[in-house]
Amino acid sequence: MSDRYVTHDTMVLERTYPADRERVFRAWTDEHAKRAWFLGESEQDASSAEYELDFRVDGRELCRSTAPDGAVYTYVARYDDIVPEERIVYTNFMLRGETRISVSLTTVEFRSTGSGTQLVLTEHGVYLDGEDKPEYRTQGIEQQLDTLGAVLDPAATAGLTR
Repeated sequence: MSDRYVTHDTMVLERTYPADRERVFRAWTDEHAKRAWFLGESEQDASSAEYELDFRVDGRELCRSTAPDGAVYTYVARYDDIVPEERIVYTNFMLRGETRISVSLTTVEFRSTGSGTQLVLTEHGVYLDGEDKPEYRTQGIEQQLDTLGAVLDPAATAGLTR
């Protein structure tokens, strides 16, 4: 009898930011800008994780960092579709050490509103063998999107202007 199993989940998260679509989209495409919200890093601590961003169709994003408990987590994404200022579609997987814990397909949509940009993130996740859970992923992405909101706030533009 095998302990192998999968859990499927789809999450849809929405945020409205007080910035135009170009600026919100750029926060996903510029390595320095993305580090600020994706990793929650300031310029002073930008070396705490290994991070690479090759933002183009078939390009790759890589993030490797060590958790407080010493576990090494690796996130690898491949960009499958990009329509500037409209959508990003990518696939990704997560490892804890050498163990693959999840695989996902994510779409990020950017929609103009009267006061800024509505971002809609839809992720279809496959969580492997109980090593990762949908609620962990939802909490992590919600935190990242909230940090993006703080970065995009006109009073807190660090990370987006250079």
